[in-house]
Amino acid sequence: MSDGPKVDPLTEIAPGLMRCDTGYLRAGHTACYLLTHGGRAAIIDTGVGASVPGILDALSRQDIPRDAVDWVIPTHVHLDHAGGAGALMQALPSARLGIHPSGAEHMADPSRLEVGVRALYGDEFFDREYAPLTPVARERMVTLDDGETLFVGQRPLEILHTPGHAWHHLSVFDVESAVLIAGDAVGASYPGYIQQRSLFMVPVVPPPQFNPAAYRATLARIVALAPRAVAPAHFPIIDRVDAAASLLEAMLDAAIEWTWQAASAADLNQRLLDGWCRWLPSDATREQLERDFGLDIWLTSEGLWLWRSKEERKAAR
Repeated sequence: MSDGPKVDPLTEIAPGLMRCDTGYLRAGHTACYLLTHGGRAAIIDTGVGASVPGILDALSRQDIPRDAVDWVIPTHVHLDHAGGAGALMQALPSARLGIHPSGAEHMADPSRLEVGVRALYGDEFFDREYAPLTPVARERMVTLDDGETLFVGQRPLEILHTPGHAWHHLSVFDVESAVLIAGDAVGASYPGYIQQRSLFMVPVVPPPQFNPAAYRATLARIVALAPRAVAPAHFPIIDRVDAAASLLEAMLDAAIEWTWQAASAADLNQRLLDGWCRWLPSDATREQLERDFGLDIWLTSEGLWLWRSKEERKAAR
């Protein structure tokens, strides 16, 4: 399998809908989305603090003044999606931050996020990739309910609460293009893994909020919505939505079985790397899986192991 095509940092997905590569970790790893209509704009996901100059440049390339951005909407508060929110809001004087009700406190005071992420990744990684975190003023935040409709100009955006990856996860359905901007609700993939004849992504379920029933319900809800395409944060556009949901559910079912068989989180990580190879495209190798998806799989092994520990504690009561 090749390393995949080069990634344009700003790509049109549909009229008025652009994908912007945030530059987090590597090219083609994490995207945010720019929606425009009638000279107004919304930004879905923000990347990290270092992503903000590239997002502002994307606005400039689309001739959108900074004061024409009405909404900044992180799909959830994990820092590859929301770490740049505070700095971006400082640069956008008219924007409101739309956020899941359970995520608002973390945006106003990201100190608990910082403690949790440092514990998971270590101080060196946090300081290199995420620091500093900038709070968002509470008066600039709007909590978004499931089923709510926002507008960019006259362009309607429907909010869907899509838990599973995280309890506070939401997705944004762009009615005009029939594209669902889905954050991490439909797993992760990277350039070269979703092609005309192959489809590969992995379910990513990091600690601490994985819920398998909610994850499956979210996949079913997305299939029932029948979007023309799904635009994930990581990374290629998915136009075979039913097939993607079926693949993710099968991979998740296998992962849960291996979770109960594993002796440790490290053992589970190896089981995921070995077991998920069966779904790889025929020209891809385990080494490529570990290279391109290694961080996702490690996060998932940690999330699944924590979920198993919680389930064991429930059973012991």
